Amino acid sequence: MADPLQFDPEIIQNALQLWSKLNTEDETKIKFTKKDGTTRFMIATLNFQKIPQIDHPKKVNLPKILKLMQNSGILHVYDLEKKGWRSVPFNNVEYIEARNRRYKVQPIRRLGADNHGKTFSTKE
Repeated sequence: MADPLQFDPEIIQNALQLWSKLNTEDETKIKFTKKDGTTRFMIATLNFQKIPQIDHPKKVNLPKILKLMQNSGILHVYDLEKKGWRSVPFNNVEYIEARNRRYKVQPIRRLGADNHGKTFSTKE
């Protein structure tokens, strides 16, 4: 049976666009490859109205979140099925789905990283 969703022409090209898309949706399906090489589908959210109060962070520091994403290559989202915060390596995200639209996520080259995701120093 064919997959009913076609890819939206919009392609998510950087970590900020990915975070922004997740942040504006009530819930999003994410397809990514875990560190062990297995494929994972996750129903995730960043919407605090969908996250139990006990799991809310004490405070949200957006600059700190974005810096952590940039340095680690990891995006933290709330998994609605497992009922907890999970880490998603954004360079391993194949696509996200929201409101019956599927968005392809191109591999994101982090600043200070080579093509394999390894960090390097610009100092000599």
